Amino acid sequence: MRQPTVWVFTEGTLTEPQYIDIVKGLRDPGIRLSVRIANDERTNGGTKGPRNPTYSRKPLDLLDQALAKLREENRRAKREKWPNPPKGTRWTTVWCLFDRDTHQGVDDVIDKARETDGLEVAFSHPCFELWRLLHCKDYTSNFGGVCDDATKRLPFVTPRMPKEQTKVVVPSQILKSDVDGFAKAKARALRINDQHPAHLPKSRQDPYTDVWRFVEEGLRVTDY
Repeated sequence: MRQPTVWVFTEGTLTEPQYIDIVKGLRDPGIRLSVRIANDERTNGGTKGPRNPTYSRKPLDLLDQALAKLREENRRAKREKWPNPPKGTRWTTVWCLFDRDTHQGVDDVIDKARETDGLEVAFSHPCFELWRLLHCKDYTSNFGGVCDDATKRLPFVTPRMPKEQTKVVVPSQILKSDVDGFAKAKARALRINDQHPAHLPKSRQDPYTDVWRFVEEGLRVTDY
C-alpha cells in the first residue's frame, strides 16, 4: 500500500540527519509515513560526515534541489496514476532544513516555500544548535549570528571537544528522560520567535527556530 513520503534536504551533513534518525523512530507506528533524507552523505554507518561532499548545501541550492525533487515526484505520480492521497495529506512533501549563518537568499527560499504546495522550510538563526540548546535550557539573547556561540552553550560540549564531535547527536541530548525534551523546546522556541516583530524578515530574527514545525508536520512526532 502506498504511503506518504517526506523528502528532506539538510544543510548540515551530520547533525540534522542524526537528529532526524532519532526522532522519526519515535513516531507512532500506526502512522504510515516514509521519511527520506535526499542528500544524506554520511559515512561510517551514519556516524561521520562525508569525506568528499557532492551536494551543495547553501539555502538557494537546497531550494533548487528540493523543487527538482518535488517536480520529479509529481510527474511520477501523474505518470503512474497514483490515487488521491488520504484526506489532509500529500503523497510527496519536500522539506529544507537550513541555518542563517552568513547565507544569501534565506528570505527568498522562505518566501518560495510559502507559495509552493508541497514545499516546506525549517529555519534556524543562527543555526540548528539553537534548537538543540532549547532541549536543555531557555535562551532568549541575541547570538550576533555566530553559531559557535550557540554550540559552546550546549551542556554536553566541553572546551576541548573536537569540533566534529560537537556535531554528533545522541538520544540523551534531546529526550525528556534525560533533558527537557520536545514540549519545552517548542515552548521556548515559540517564546523567542514571538519577541520579533512580524514584519522583520526571518533572516534578521536572531535568535529564531521553527524546527518544531518540521518535527510535528514533517516527521509526525508530537512528543519525546
